[in-house]
Amino acid sequence: MKIVIISYLYAVFFILAILVDRLPFLAIINNISQLSKGSVQTIKSDTIEDSKKQEILLNNSFGLFKQSLRMTGLILIISACGFLLLLLSVVFKHLSYLVLLDYMATTYGLILAIISFFSYFLLKRWYVKTRL
Repeated sequence: MKIVIISYLYAVFFILAILVDRLPFLAIINNISQLSKGSVQTIKSDTIEDSKKQEILLNNSFGLFKQSLRMTGLILIISACGFLLLLLSVVFKHLSYLVLLDYMATTYGLILAIISFFSYFLLKRWYVKTRL
């Protein structure tokens, strides 16, 4: 029974790693970083008028808000996919998503998640090297 849980959760985490890799998290993080740095530079600047600073900071804060909403949406998509994959465990007679959630909450579940994400990125790196 335990090997079935481990195998199923490994597959779920591996699929989630593929999904995380395909979604544009880094682009959003870079945009947030650039907007934040721009806001700090605007605040520190002595040559820009206060009214112009207000306008720039308002635009930057709106941009940060939009990027944060995009990031939240991506996290919700990943969470929904993970939950749906756990619900698909009904196909196996002895598995229940509650059993899987209980196992995920243990130290072994955390280690399994790390191993599956790490193995995905190693396989991806190996594939890129051998493909070229």
